[in-house]
Amino acid sequence: MKMDRDNIIRYDVERIGTIIFDIQRYIQDLDDLNICRIKDLGDKRNFYAASMILFSLLNRVFDLGSEVAIAHNLGIPSTYREIFVLMRKNELIENDLAHRMIGLVTCRNLLSHEYHGITEEKLFSLIHQIATIREFVDAMQKKIQDQK
Repeated sequence: MKMDRDNIIRYDVERIGTIIFDIQRYIQDLDDLNICRIKDLGDKRNFYAASMILFSLLNRVFDLGSEVAIAHNLGIPSTYREIFVLMRKNELIENDLAHRMIGLVTCRNLLSHEYHGITEEKLFSLIHQIATIREFVDAMQKKIQDQK
């Protein structure tokens, strides 16, 4: 890992703890919907619930990334995409994970700005990207633990 600008990493552990708790809660809420097939999203309640949970989940995941970037003195990212570009550039995450996280930024923006364009297929595909979110959260928790 490259040396941080001031060589001091200060995590806001209380804020990060709250963010991680929220992320875990949203993942559990999504699991509780038990969406196993695209057809399960044909129920409007499932469709809208899953959409809102994913939107909230992605926002909190990006909050986590931003908090870690700030703690590593990478500056305050001006876009969600920039969070992962900075993290990749400064070797906080691997290139492949950064690429997949940037893809989730596109999904988040679709949920936020082009909501009418979300199909059951797109939503189902996004639900199956939870593994990427878990991988990112695990990587951030490891970074934080390594600094203690």
